[in-house]
Amino acid sequence: MKEILFLGFLIIAAWQDARKKEIDAWIYVVFGSLIWFGKLCFDGPVSLGSEMVNAVPGILLVLFSKWSDGAVGEGDGWFFVVAGIALGFKRNVALFFVSLFLCVLWCAGLLMWGRAKNISVRKRTVPFLPFTVPAVLWMLVR
Repeated sequence: MKEILFLGFLIIAAWQDARKKEIDAWIYVVFGSLIWFGKLCFDGPVSLGSEMVNAVPGILLVLFSKWSDGAVGEGDGWFFVVAGIALGFKRNVALFFVSLFLCVLWCAGLLMWGRAKNISVRKRTVPFLPFTVPAVLWMLVR
């Protein structure tokens, strides 16, 4: 059940990130609460300490966003906080690195395209969450 909720959260967040390059805060609150409630209902009681550990990658991204003045989107960090609650620590870290790999491939292609067309792509920004969709689908199929 929490996987279905997480997929809904992922699709809505990725769509908003691709469209507006920001995600509405209510999405994190609603889906984070639903996933937490689903986890309590289906997995039984969980310790708050273990859930905080699961959210560490996201918390680190939020802190890095603050430190870098938004070079990394704060919404990406909050996404991985909710993902940590839904997936657990190891799968959350795996999701981050697979998504990062896909994003790097896309950006390298964008850079080569810009060089071939003699267009500067230096100031372009790339939304990160759309790269989590194929990563999650790959993880769920595996």
